[in-house]
Amino acid sequence: MLKQIESYILSGNFTEAEKLYQIMDFQQFEDEIIISAYDNRNILYYTFLHYLLMKVESEELHNLAFTLLIVPLVPIEGAYHCALYHAQKAIELTNEQNVGDLELILFLYGVPDQVVSDDKALETCHKILALEPSNEIAKSVLKKVQRRMK
Repeated sequence: MLKQIESYILSGNFTEAEKLYQIMDFQQFEDEIIISAYDNRNILYYTFLHYLLMKVESEELHNLAFTLLIVPLVPIEGAYHCALYHAQKAIELTNEQNVGDLELILFLYGVPDQVVSDDKALETCHKILALEPSNEIAKSVLKKVQRRMK
C-alpha cells in the first residue's frame, strides 16, 4: 500500500489517499507517510496531513505532522516553527494531560532555531513534573533552563 498512497499524495489526489487512510491502521499509515516523506522530501505529505486535519482534528494527526516536520521535512525553512504549532494543538486537544505531547515542547527547546523560550520550557517542565514527578526529560531540561536563566 506504500507505493499506492505515495502515488496518490504526490499527484495531489488526496481523496483517494484519504480512502486508503480510512482503511489503514494508524500506525501503518504513520510509518508509510514517514518512509515516503524520507524517500521524496516533498511538502505534499504535510499538505495531505493538513487536508486530513481540516476534516477531523486529532492528536494523532498533529503528532504525525510534528514528526514529519522535525524528521524528513526538517530542511524546509520554518519546519520547527510549524512543528511547534502542531505540538501546541496536540497539547490543547489533550487538555495538557499527555506527558508525551508536553515533551514535544521540550524537544523543540533544544533545537538550534530557538523556537521555545526559556520561560515556556520552564512552564512545560513544571506541568510535566506535576503529572509525572519522576520524568527524567523534564528534570534534565529543568536543570538546563535554570542554569541559562541565572
